[in-house]
Amino acid sequence: MPVREIAGQASKLTRVAHGIAYDPVHDEILATEPLASSVVVFPGGATGQVAPKRVIQGSKTKLHDPWQVMVDNAHGEILVADDTLNGILVFPRTANGNVAPLRVVQSPGMVGVGGVAVDPKRNLLFAGSYHYHGGGIFVFHRTDNGYVKPLTVIRGPKTGIKGVWHLAVYRDLLFATVVNVNYIPPYDKGGFRPRKGVTGPALAWRGDPGFVGVWKVTDQGDAAPLAVVRGAATGLLHPSGLALDPSDGDVFATDSFRNGFYRFIVPRFFTAKK
Repeated sequence: MPVREIAGQASKLTRVAHGIAYDPVHDEILATEPLASSVVVFPGGATGQVAPKRVIQGSKTKLHDPWQVMVDNAHGEILVADDTLNGILVFPRTANGNVAPLRVVQSPGMVGVGGVAVDPKRNLLFAGSYHYHGGGIFVFHRTDNGYVKPLTVIRGPKTGIKGVWHLAVYRDLLFATVVNVNYIPPYDKGGFRPRKGVTGPALAWRGDPGFVGVWKVTDQGDAAPLAVVRGAATGLLHPSGLALDPSDGDVFATDSFRNGFYRFIVPRFFTAKK
C-alpha cells in the first residue's frame, strides 16, 4: 500500500503520467500529463484530492504530449521532453499557466522524444529518442535553442540502443532506460503481438528485452555502456521510468510491459572509476 496517494479530479491528473520528478530543493513533485498537454506541480507532502500549486498548460506552452520532466536547480529551469513535438521544452522553474517556453530544442532525425537530462557542470543537454529505427541519446549544448544539430548521438551496435525512454545524470554518469522493441501503438506492429489464438490482454513478447544502461556524460557515438541492468532475472522487458538514489546505491525503473516498479541495489554503479 502507498504511504500517500495524489488522485482525484481536483489534482488534474489524468489516466497516465509519463513522467514524474521530485525537486528536493523546493520540496515539489512534478508530473507530466500527455492527455491534458500539461505539467502539474504539487507540494512534496501533498496527499489525497489536492489541487496542484502550479499548472503549465495552454497554446503558448507548445506542450502536446509531454513525457519525462526534470528540474535544473542550478539554472532555475524545468525541462520537458515532448513526444509529439519531437523536442525539449525549457520553462522557468516557477512557470505557471499559459506561458511560452524559454527555449525549444529540436534536431534532424530526433523523433519520439521521451527523455531529458542536464549536466549543469558541463552545460550539456541530453534528449532520449525511442524511434525504433534511429533512436538514441542526442547531446546538445544546454542553452541551444531552435532546430539545431546535436554535438553527438549515442547510438550504434556497441551501445545496444534501439530506443531510449528516460534519462538521468549523476556526476559524470548518464543513465538511460533502453527499449529494444517498438511497442508504441498500434500494438500489432513491431515486436508486440498477440499469441496465436489468444485475444484480450494476454500478449506475447517478441524482441530483445530492454535494459538500464550507464554511459559517461562525455561519451560520443557508438560507445558501449559502462554498466547495465539486464537479463531474465531483472524482470525488465520494456523499461521506461527511471530514478536514482546514489546515497543507497539504488536504481529504480518502471516497466511498461510488466506494469511493474523495480529497485536494483547497485552501489558499484555510483562508485566505479569513470
